[in-house]
Amino acid sequence: MNVISSISDSSERYARCIQTSKRVRWDIDKDVIRGRNFDTNHKFLPDGLSLADAFSTLSVDEKRYVSQIQGRTYANIFGLVERFINAKVLELSEDHWFGDQVALEALVRFSDEELKHQELFRLVDTMVAEVLPDGYRFDVNPNDVARAVLGKSTWAVLALTLDIELFTQVHYRQSIDPDTELSELFRDVFFFHWKEESQHAILDELEWVRHDAGLTAEQRDTAVDDSLSWSPR
Repeated sequence: MNVISSISDSSERYARCIQTSKRVRWDIDKDVIRGRNFDTNHKFLPDGLSLADAFSTLSVDEKRYVSQIQGRTYANIFGLVERFINAKVLELSEDHWFGDQVALEALVRFSDEELKHQELFRLVDTMVAEVLPDGYRFDVNPNDVARAVLGKSTWAVLALTLDIELFTQVHYRQSIDPDTELSELFRDVFFFHWKEESQHAILDELEWVRHDAGLTAEQRDTAVDDSLSWSPR
């Protein structure tokens, strides 16, 4: 594939992300919450993610409670990571200010959706707090995490972001969607989140490839080292 056809193909993929973004666009109150509350008679996080079944000493009710605590944390983690993802997307959009306006629109939509997702997960935490006992703590500052992650190279941040977007897709399709014992509201939160994150994964890949093309071999080696610094030792 020559350079011109490669650029054209990328532009078309940005355009398709815009079209899909318009088609699946949703509203937090009207489409997701719809006047409902979280039902504690049901699990929040599926067994495939909570691994609650592994707690052989817990009763069925206790396992369900564990899934609800873990589900609250799961939602909070997404709200946390989307802080640095949005910041990086806005930074990358500057590369398109005076260039590909289709790519710019796609990234602006990406950013807008990430801000909405952060709002949704803040609301989820507030609503879960109303139905679960007091004492839960999530003592992680999203801004501190964002500053630490954004201190790494753009290549490494995009690699991490794409990994997050991809496991979001896998978690929903393989664990959340098939579990019929989940709270309907909890499942819907991640169903609507999944619908928009599908486009984000494509845009992450496009931006990662675009950024990678401008790196020297030495810069890429440094970026890979940045990525490996997040891996468990």
